[in-house]
Amino acid sequence: MRLKLVLTWKWMAGIVGLGIAGALLISWSGLVSIAASSGHWSVTRWFLGWTMENAVESQSLLVSKPEGLDLDDPTLVLRSAAHYATACSICHGAPGVPQSPVVQAMTPSPPRLEEKVSEWSDEELFWIVKYGIKYSGMPAWPTQDRDDEVWAQVAFLRALPGMTLGQYAELALRGEPTGIDFAQGAESAAAPDGVVENALADCALCHGRDGLGQVDEEAENAFPAIAGQPAPYLYATLRAFALGKRRSGFMELPASRYEPKVLEALARYFSEQPNPALATVAGSGAEFRSATTDLPTDSNAVDSPLVARSPEPFVPPLSSWQDEAGILEREDDVSNPMTPTAAPAGLVTPREGLLEFGRRIAVEGVRPLKIPACQSCHGRLARGNNPYYPYLEGQPEWYLSEQLSLWQQRKRGGTVYSHIMSEIVQNMSDNQIAAVAAWYAEQPHVRRRK
Repeated sequence: MRLKLVLTWKWMAGIVGLGIAGALLISWSGLVSIAASSGHWSVTRWFLGWTMENAVESQSLLVSKPEGLDLDDPTLVLRSAAHYATACSICHGAPGVPQSPVVQAMTPSPPRLEEKVSEWSDEELFWIVKYGIKYSGMPAWPTQDRDDEVWAQVAFLRALPGMTLGQYAELALRGEPTGIDFAQGAESAAAPDGVVENALADCALCHGRDGLGQVDEEAENAFPAIAGQPAPYLYATLRAFALGKRRSGFMELPASRYEPKVLEALARYFSEQPNPALATVAGSGAEFRSATTDLPTDSNAVDSPLVARSPEPFVPPLSSWQDEAGILEREDDVSNPMTPTAAPAGLVTPREGLLEFGRRIAVEGVRPLKIPACQSCHGRLARGNNPYYPYLEGQPEWYLSEQLSLWQQRKRGGTVYSHIMSEIVQNMSDNQIAAVAAWYAEQPHVRRRK
């Protein structure tokens, strides 16, 4: 006896409908085990892992490593070391740091990265760090606008397998592996009078307690200096990070961890730290810091009890010329005051030429493109008139270039005056940005020596 079965579209629709109804019935019954303690069947674990690996491999094909990026650069490694210690090691461990028992009970449990990073390409690591992985507890990078930070984290991951306990402690914990309980996430509770000290310890991992930036034997410019910056600028910047107005995967987490009063205390502390470079470049450091006493705040920081009137911005109209009254310092560096302004977008490749190009833009501006002189806001006189303007002398070249590029892409927020920079940088070429960053980085500054 032979049965003849004709498969029609109605039969197919019925089978699909029964399958969906069956799946819904099983889900409705509540009998599916979702307990992390039960783990996965071996075949389930293999299938999910295989699917994830294929997805990362395929989707990372669109990732392009920036030209000239050196993942062995000690500065890149140092930039992300403290972030790994405070945000990643709780799940993935580190040399001498065990994984938390809590995360080991997760399904799936996070792997120790020293043992796994070699299995992924640079582009695949970038994809995982930036976008995260669903249903695994692996978060995306806090902001999708900072690929430079993600690549720095990839550089650290590449260096991680070869690190000893001592090297990791020096890079990520600044030689004090027992100072903060990083194995438990660096967020342990503290008495109220100890919160500021805990916050300061967090800041010191990158910026140092003196605010001059941590250094390594091979990396001296991994972090911007904040010593002697105006307290209002520092506070408004921290609040911008905490509120997501200024994006940084490195800074948003620590800034959002603390209450505004703690951020105020940090701003005051670092503004009072001496920076000998300020006296070298701009006269008396005390004269500069006198503008920080009242700690005015920006519109994003109205929750501060120390709200004061903010001075009028010291920004000349872009249609005027800033240097006619001779108000800019460093005029003595201009050998010929009649030297014409910098070419609007001239190509300069030799280092000396690049620095001269940057000096002209910083001191004179580019009148045809309505680019004011940088010193008209960031010079000593302007900073004394508006405590929201930071000093730029001696800041890392990569940092200045990156911030200007973010403004150019309209991805950079900050204080209430941030929009001014966003408009100015729209008129600058990449070459002009590189030149200005190079010139300011070469100005007299002080860095802590290891």
